[in-house]
This record gives sequence, C-alpha cells and structure tokens, in this order.
Amino acid sequence: MVKKFGSYRVLDISPILLLSTLVVFICLIRYLNRNLYQPMLEYMENRDSMVQSDIDTISKNHSDAEKFHQEANDVLVQAREEATSIREAVIAEVKEAISAELEAKREELAKSYQQFEKELESERVSLKNRLLADSDSIAQALKERLTSI
Repeated sequence: MVKKFGSYRVLDISPILLLSTLVVFICLIRYLNRNLYQPMLEYMENRDSMVQSDIDTISKNHSDAEKFHQEANDVLVQAREEATSIREAVIAEVKEAISAELEAKREELAKSYQQFEKELESERVSLKNRLLADSDSIAQALKERLTSI
C-alpha cells in the first residue's frame, strides 16, 4: 500500500510480507546450501585431495625413477668393471698361452738346430774321412792335370 507523505509517495511496510520474505530467503539459503554449496564444496575438497594425491604419487614415482636410474647406472658400472676384469684375465691367459707356445717353439727350434749341427758335424766328419780316403787319388789327379798343362 502506497501512502502519500506530502509530495512523496511512501510504501507501507507490511510485517507479514517482511516475515514471509525472510522465511523464503532463509529457506532458499538452506536449500542452496544443502543442494548446491555443500556438494560443490565437497567436490572441490575431493578434487583438491585428488590433486594432492596425484602430486604425491608423481613425486613418489619421480623419486622411484631416480632410484631405478641410479641402480641401473650402478649395475652398468659394475658390469663394465666386471667386463674389464674378465677382459684382463682373458688377455693374461692368452699372453701366458702364447708365451708357453713361443717357449715350446723355441725349444723345438733349439733341438732342431742341435740336430742340424750334429748332422752337419757328422757330414763334415764323413766328408773329411772320404777326402782323406780319396786323398791319394785326388793328389794323383792333380798331378796329372798339372803335368798336362
């Protein structure tokens, strides 16, 4: 209801309308709180906890990956060291085997050389004996040649 107050129009405040507006406003706030704000806040809290959980999982996975990477590097270093030691052992074995073979060949060559010297000495002695045995015929042949010249 509108009343005139001089040249101004003034609204009349109705307590029933004011009270009913207040009740509707409070009911609307409760309804929105229960059906909109609380689920939205719950969803946001769940989302924040999921994000934090994902961050924790990512950091755990990152630290695990770093640990596995370090373990892999340690295994590679150990494998390289083991390969180096195996290579050195094999090289030492091969050198030892080659050295033994070389020594065996030297001994064989020394024996062959001694055998050759013995045969050469025996041929020398045999040739000397033949020359001594044939020295008379050789001297005779030389005399004949010298006389024929």
